[in-house]
Amino acid sequence: MIISGSVASLRVERDFMRARRFCLVALLAIGLSACGSPVDRGPADGVPSGSSSKGSVEKGKPQRVPHDPPESFTARGAVALPPEATAGSRTNLLGDVRDLAVALHRTSAYVASADRVQTVDLTTGKVLAVVRPRAEALGEDDDATAPLVSADGSLVVTTFVTRQPGVGTQSPSMELEVVATTPETGKAAWSTSLKIPRAWAEGDSSTPEAQVVGFAGGNVIVTVNTGYNAVTAGIDIGTHQVRWTAQNVRTRAVTAEAAVGVDILGGFGPDQLVGLDPATGKEKWRAERNAGDTTVESAGPSLVRVWGWAEDGGAPFDRLLKSGTGKVQADVPEGLDNLSCPFDQAKTLVCTSQSLLVALDSTSGKELWRLEDGQADGRFAPNVTAFWHGRIYARASSTTAVALDARTGKDRPARLDIAPVLVNEYQGLVLVDRELLAYPTEG
Repeated sequence: MIISGSVASLRVERDFMRARRFCLVALLAIGLSACGSPVDRGPADGVPSGSSSKGSVEKGKPQRVPHDPPESFTARGAVALPPEATAGSRTNLLGDVRDLAVALHRTSAYVASADRVQTVDLTTGKVLAVVRPRAEALGEDDDATAPLVSADGSLVVTTFVTRQPGVGTQSPSMELEVVATTPETGKAAWSTSLKIPRAWAEGDSSTPEAQVVGFAGGNVIVTVNTGYNAVTAGIDIGTHQVRWTAQNVRTRAVTAEAAVGVDILGGFGPDQLVGLDPATGKEKWRAERNAGDTTVESAGPSLVRVWGWAEDGGAPFDRLLKSGTGKVQADVPEGLDNLSCPFDQAKTLVCTSQSLLVALDSTSGKELWRLEDGQADGRFAPNVTAFWHGRIYARASSTTAVALDARTGKDRPARLDIAPVLVNEYQGLVLVDRELLAYPTEG
């Protein structure tokens, strides 16, 4: 998401947001946050007593009414997320947000950092729990990826890359630690570690990147990779044991039928698309031809999007594949090269850039509608900030926000004052002066 506009408009936006921020601070109570110790693993181990809150909290936990999808949001009762939510380069001076390591479930937020995951009650702003990996965490907060909540809401899973100290003549090593916590309370449920081969450190000096990709086949699917190495693992949700691993595979999408990614073929490429059985890790299909610089993206319950360049002649491709078979469902419409098209968790893929907004059906791949600057009817592509359950949230200008119907592209009734960056039925997260606030939903 990138916001365009003149220097003057940016100043207007900055002053507008600062004025709103000052009003919010003046009207709402502010709490204090405390920090846990390096060995915190749950509420019994020294969890912070509270965090900053931008809402006056009544006795007892405030009740929230769900709106699915929400039409608008209110600053009344807004609370602040911990500063780790926007740490590092996740925000810029224009107010853009990228790759938040935050997940929402009901009225809780799960904020991941390189060395911890915090569970935040978004009705009070209190940090309910802080859970850390057992070993020393590596990397910076920018390296953290979002936790993932299971479909049944029973687990929140976060990955950490850790360093195991050397013992005697044994040199230090790296591990992928997968930590599961209980939603709402944030208490640690279980953790499992997977050794990272020592050869990785010898061939690549970068810190490995880790990600929870999905849940399927009774497993949580995780992947860890560097520029030249990768491994995907399936961890049994019931026994918490590693059920299978797939060497050299960097997975980016999981459906009920397959875990789909690329076999990086020893890091020297070219990449080759593969689909694995999420229950066993056995290969279900492999692309007939290798492809270099391949990107894989989730595209709904049964599709994945893949794009890149073919090895033979370097011809570009951009397709939606059936995850279970690898067969082509549809070609992605023209003009969407290199644009991400995330799933809105309902029926639609939302593809956006500075001057283009296109919606695709997540079952057929058919283009539903598009908006682009300079249309004959006078409409233009707004700057999209979030989308969820059939609704698209965006900025129409530096000071106005808009909501669109994801299936038709039509503007919704003008009830939106702010453009959230992450949404569920209870709240929208809004960036104000580089701080992330949770605004309750309305309507």
